[in-house]
Formats: sequence, C-alpha cells, structure tokens
Amino acid sequence: MEVDHPTIGPSTIDEPMVVDQQPEVPQGQTTPTSPTERPRRNRRLPARYRDEIPQSAPPAIVVPPLEPVPKLPRVLLIVRDTLKTVLGSFGLWRSYDHRPSYDPDSVVPEDDLAKPTSNHTSDLPRSSHPGPPWPYQNMSVYRFMTWLNTGSKVKSEGEVQRLVDEVFQAEDFNLSDVRGLSIRRENRRLDLSEKTLPLLDGFKKASVSIEVPTGDKEAPSTKFTIPGLRYRTLTSVIRNAFQHPLAHHYHFSPFKLFHNPPGSSESERVYSEVYNSDAFIKEHDHLQRHGALPPDDPHCKREKVIAALMFWSDATLLAQFGTMKLWPIYLMLGNLSKYIRAKADSGACHHVAYIPSVRIQFRYIEKLALTLVAAP
Repeated sequence: MEVDHPTIGPSTIDEPMVVDQQPEVPQGQTTPTSPTERPRRNRRLPARYRDEIPQSAPPAIVVPPLEPVPKLPRVLLIVRDTLKTVLGSFGLWRSYDHRPSYDPDSVVPEDDLAKPTSNHTSDLPRSSHPGPPWPYQNMSVYRFMTWLNTGSKVKSEGEVQRLVDEVFQAEDFNLSDVRGLSIRRENRRLDLSEKTLPLLDGFKKASVSIEVPTGDKEAPSTKFTIPGLRYRTLTSVIRNAFQHPLAHHYHFSPFKLFHNPPGSSESERVYSEVYNSDAFIKEHDHLQRHGALPPDDPHCKREKVIAALMFWSDATLLAQFGTMKLWPIYLMLGNLSKYIRAKADSGACHHVAYIPSVRIQFRYIEKLALTLVAAP
C-alpha cells in the first residue's frame, strides 16, 4: 500500500516503499515462503524512481489479415487533395488543387527577403572568395589583367587610381602572386583558352542550311549553309538544371495566390510567378490525371512534375572592339522565383545554343543578286 505524508516546507520524510502483499505467481510455481510460513514480500521502488521503457504508439486501425481474393480489374482513382494555407501577415494565402510534397518557401533565409544597404564584401574572410575565373592562375593575375585590358588604352591618372582601388587594395590580391608575371604569356593563354573552354563541354556542332529566294518565280531558291552552330540537347540541359544547387528552390506544385484586402471579406486573385498562373496549374492537373509512365519503368511511383522552360536570346559582342557578335540562346526554369532568376550571380541561366552571325554570308547573297540582275 502507498501512504502519502503531507508536508509543509522541506520534507524530512522519505517516500515509503511500495509493498505487494500478494505478488502474482506464474502458473505451475508456488510462492516461496519464509521459515515462519508467511508469504515473502516483493519490494519495488516508487513510480517516481522507476525507469519506464518507452513503447510504440498503438496502431490507428487494426486490420485482420485478409484471405486471398481473386485478382480484380485495375481501377485508377484520382482524388483531389486540396489544401488552403492560413492568412499571412500581408493578407496573402494559397490554394493548392494537389497537396504539395515540398514547399520551397517554407524556410526562406532573411538574406533572400531583404538585402542590407551597406556592402559587407570587405568584411568577408579571405577564404570565402571564389576561385579565380578561368583560365587565370590566381585572383591577383586576374585583377591585374582585367585592369590592363579594360578601360582607357591610355592609362591616365584616373586609370592609375583605379589600379590602386580595384587591384592593389582588393582583399584577394597578393603581390607575391604576380612576381615574374609575363603580360604576353597571359594574353596568349587567354587567346588560346577559347579552344578548351569548359563552358563548351557537352555542346554539339552543326551547320544550318537556309534558302534565299531569287526573286524569280520560275528560278529555284538558292541554299546557303551556315556553319558553326553549337547547341545542347534540351534533355541534357533539363537534367543539369535539376542537379543544380538551385534545384531546392524549384516549385513543382502550382497554386493559386489570393489576397484579402484589409476590411474586406472578398479575396482577390494575385498573379506573381509562372507557377501560380492558370496555364501552369492546368498543365500540372492534366499531367497528374493523364501523364504516361516511363516505358522503362511501368510501375514508377515518383512524382510527376512540370518543367517550365523559358527561352531568351540577344546579340552579344565577342570583343571590346569590332563588330563580331554571336546570338546565344539561354534557358531559365519558370519553376524558380523571378526574384532569384533576376540576380546576376544566381546561376539560374543555362546555355542552350550559340547561333553564328550570317553577316559573313551577305557577300555571297550580294554576288548572287548582281548575277541575276546582269542576266538577260
């Protein structure tokens, strides 16, 4: 039996031991007795001094084993698992037609929400600076050669001051790195680097044929071949994008974004990203309902998602002087927020192709035109 002793202030009475007068005896055994034939007492520690072994939670539903039943025809049932989030501090909330498996906005660092106005680059430790740009050996050579090949060709007082500010006073500049530096050797290294540019790894080379009309209905058009097209397959670009460090920021579950204005009970639809547009939501829902399984894995259980490909191109000059240019084609994923894509150093832009300029072919077109004009 247990006896509780009420105390006032510090207690000087130890908690009593718990005594079982008639302990349970396993079947087939007798209770050991003392010489006086009285039952032996089993002593136990109080509950507060005993270590209880943790136990797993009981199952929610106990289902008895079913007997084998004949195999039934397969029925595909798709259920909408909708989800609505709570109202945020700015009056925004989301509505998901399909419950997301992962929300990249659940944990957003403060640096991604607001940037400080002051520049703390100089406060970073030296080890935090990235490696030198290819093909330079170290940051000191890179900074010096960049200063030499940019700016005015006549180094004025302002250019010398820029040398001091941007090169000599840089955190990653070390004067011992430029000892024995040869300007001619570094420029030759830079000129030869285009042949072994790592950026061109995985690119294929091809020629494109274009047809130019002659202006005569009965004369056939003339075909010109433009060499030098470099491209990558879209599957390889998408694969690299999904293996990119930014992949954990991708939104694979689209949603509708709403805003509740203060003092109003009506919600207004908000369009801010590709992944909360009606087109993305429609395609995602169609993929969940009618998306085909991969032929090599008919029992695939992996999640089916949409990759929103966004292409962009613009002419880019290849040299500081001259008119030689190239048309690169870039790809960005609409699954990534525009606030990350807009950062110049985010690495969200993927190179797909480089289209050569057809300016060099104009001389042949002009020669063809003159030939047609001079013909009787």
